[in-house]
Amino acid sequence: MTTTLDFSKLTEKTEDLFELIVAAARRARQIAALRIAREPLPTLGEGEEETFDETPDDEEMRDWDRVDKPVTAALNEMLNGELEYRYTSVVEESDEQPEDIEGEIEE
Repeated sequence: MTTTLDFSKLTEKTEDLFELIVAAARRARQIAALRIAREPLPTLGEGEEETFDETPDDEEMRDWDRVDKPVTAALNEMLNGELEYRYTSVVEESDEQPEDIEGEIEE
């Protein structure tokens, strides 16, 4: 199912739309990883060949259509206020003084 997302609802949370999209994208990756961990994809054993003898049932296909995509689930969490994010700062402190490269440059 396709739904249209109103960006004004997203910008009610904060003025920085990029910030929200990055937070939702990271959450979507988490959701996708959790789904894969719950239901891993089948793997072929040694000496087995991939065959397409079985076609998925229509009922199975409809079940997959009902499952929200990870991005949709993450954006819904964002809109419902269920997603919290915070900033982490990475500051590299260096005791070294910047090198004086002017003396090394020869004309």
